[in-house]
Amino acid sequence: MTTQPQMPSPRPRLGDVLVSAKVITREQLDLALREQSSWGGRLGQNLLSLGFIDEARLTSAIAAHLGLPTVDLDRARLPANANRLLPLEICERYGLMPLGVREKEGKLLLACFDPTNQEAQVAVRRASGLIPVIHVATASSIDRAIRKFFYGEATPTPAPGSPLFTVTRNTMETVLENASHRELVDRVADLEHRVERLTTLVESLSNRLPG
Repeated sequence: MTTQPQMPSPRPRLGDVLVSAKVITREQLDLALREQSSWGGRLGQNLLSLGFIDEARLTSAIAAHLGLPTVDLDRARLPANANRLLPLEICERYGLMPLGVREKEGKLLLACFDPTNQEAQVAVRRASGLIPVIHVATASSIDRAIRKFFYGEATPTPAPGSPLFTVTRNTMETVLENASHRELVDRVADLEHRVERLTTLVESLSNRLPG
């Protein structure tokens, strides 16, 4: 009698992790996924924009549920060569920040927001030749670290519960001081998503028109 090889269990997705940790409901997840399907962006960004969860709780829930350590990038002492441990393009694309290297073990200590993103971890392995050791950090703190170490920008004071989520060079830098400001930023982000979607549609239609 031959035994069938067991298939590896699929990695949990971020939304399922948050539902299992009971920090959002299945209905909230479904709504955030619909927003993501319509306007793009990251799932976490949509959850924050919809007001279903704040960034600190989102990060701690992910770490606790997956049994991973957290790191406070606003207080951590990163090595001076942190910007040479991983290409900027990978850090910005996936929302990552190198924390240091354990050369003898062949490991790269890494801060990330979404540890369930296997594509990001594969990209890190290929670029560095090292095994990523994941630490969970808030997306906005990763953004600040990228701007500090890669662009040499002064690090702004983080705002508790900040909705700044997308890790890119163009992340809004205004420190949010009250709820009305956060609401305004949410509206601006939504408009930006809509403009990007319309621009893509116009470009697609233009390419179909005869020259």
